[in-house]
Amino acid sequence: MLNLELAEYQHENIEDIIKLINSSYRDNKSNKAWTSESHLLTGKRINEIMFKEILNDINSKIYIAKSENNIIACIQAKLENQEIHIGLFAVDSNFQSGGIGKRLLGFAETESSKIWKVNSFVMEVISSRKELIEFYIRRGYVNTNLYLDFPESKLWNRISDDFKLLVLRKRF
Repeated sequence: MLNLELAEYQHENIEDIIKLINSSYRDNKSNKAWTSESHLLTGKRINEIMFKEILNDINSKIYIAKSENNIIACIQAKLENQEIHIGLFAVDSNFQSGGIGKRLLGFAETESSKIWKVNSFVMEVISSRKELIEFYIRRGYVNTNLYLDFPESKLWNRISDDFKLLVLRKRF
């Protein structure tokens, strides 16, 4: 059984966590990862400047899962308009389907609701990612049928324009 440590990120190994996020979301070699977006987008998900802005935001927390002192998963919780927005959720493809994501999401929800005294969660998922939407629905999130345009960035390019972001909500 995997020895797993869940904790708030303490600004260690910034390059490792950026690499984890980018490889989980966009790396073509990670296509075996069911969370990869590489068939929809190319480029990076995040860079060091963006990540440092997140770390310096007092209304944002990054939580991590570590095994044998290596970061194998991360997730962001951000307080915005009396709701906690969940994002940057990444699990190393070598450790997926082992319950790590489920545990880290639950940990992030519990810890961030204690910090901010808020029990309403929001996340945005690419609308064509049915397996991810189903995963979050099993975790108690509800499909709002509200769609947002996918953001533009100099970091990434769309391979397809046939998707939006679906908003999911949960009361904790």
